[in-house]
Amino acid sequence: MLLKTVLLSLVAAALAQNHTGTLFTFDPGLGACGFTNTSTQTVASVSQTFFNTFPGHTANPNLNPICKHNLTITHNGTTVTAAIVDFCLTCPQFNIGLSPSAFTKFATIDEGIVNNVTWHVN
Repeated sequence: MLLKTVLLSLVAAALAQNHTGTLFTFDPGLGACGFTNTSTQTVASVSQTFFNTFPGHTANPNLNPICKHNLTITHNGTTVTAAIVDFCLTCPQFNIGLSPSAFTKFATIDEGIVNNVTWHVN
């Protein structure tokens, strides 16, 4: 029971934190969470580091509790919420990806990245 209480406390702390990073676009498919998604869905990826240090993570990425959460991303007055479905192997810790349909709410695909976005897990 104590372990469960500590874990819930750690998850709550992780959910309360705002982060700043770079937003990029990615083409979803079969992601680390075990879901198959398309570029028309509003889905997100986080860095492998962030994914693997989320409280309660396991050796099986499909069972990572982060897979039951969303990212809320904000930049210049635009906010998008997307389901977390994957991780990026080579991304810095606080960089995040959005499927093309969601990314275009912030920039064109040709622009490729958006710097200084704020985001949190919810």
